[in-house]
Amino acid sequence: MLTHYFNLILKKLIFLFAILLIFNLDLLAQSKSNSPFKEGLVVSAVKSGTMEDLVYSIQVGSSPSELDFDEVPALLLAVDRGRLDMTLFLLNKGARVDQRDGRKRTALSIAARKNNISIINELINFGAKPDRYGENKETPLIIASRFGNYESVLALLEGGAYPDDTDLTGRTALQWAKIKHFKRIENALKEYGAYND
Repeated sequence: MLTHYFNLILKKLIFLFAILLIFNLDLLAQSKSNSPFKEGLVVSAVKSGTMEDLVYSIQVGSSPSELDFDEVPALLLAVDRGRLDMTLFLLNKGARVDQRDGRKRTALSIAARKNNISIINELINFGAKPDRYGENKETPLIIASRFGNYESVLALLEGGAYPDDTDLTGRTALQWAKIKHFKRIENALKEYGAYND
């Protein structure tokens, strides 16, 4: 009789263990993409620099506009790392070209600061607004001018950037070029009609 109860309890324990195991495996599968304690698949792939993982992350349904813990979109992370392949892939999969991070930076403003002409041109081709301001009300053109990135200044002007926007300090791209003594940038801005005070 005691053996009968023991077998019954053992069967129930095995049954409960099996249910818990299935439940935990299901939670583990969900946590791979929705865990509040780790970043999503798209962000992880961009940060690791692995294109195969990025392709996989989109195939399994992750958003191309996914954010990291600091609320930086995956697209901005790819641009910051100079990854044209990842940038194009994310844009082709629907990443928002003018999406901002918590500091109001856009992919175009990051590319302008990094002087990455290929990425600037592709972002503009995908519809990035060259006059969208970010942190300190700086447009990508002002950023490129302030950092002395002549090629970026040209690409942005050719992409339709307005040369007379002002930042939070009231300065234009031309004024920054003058302050920093970037003569080539100064001349390019004047050539594209920047107001010369």
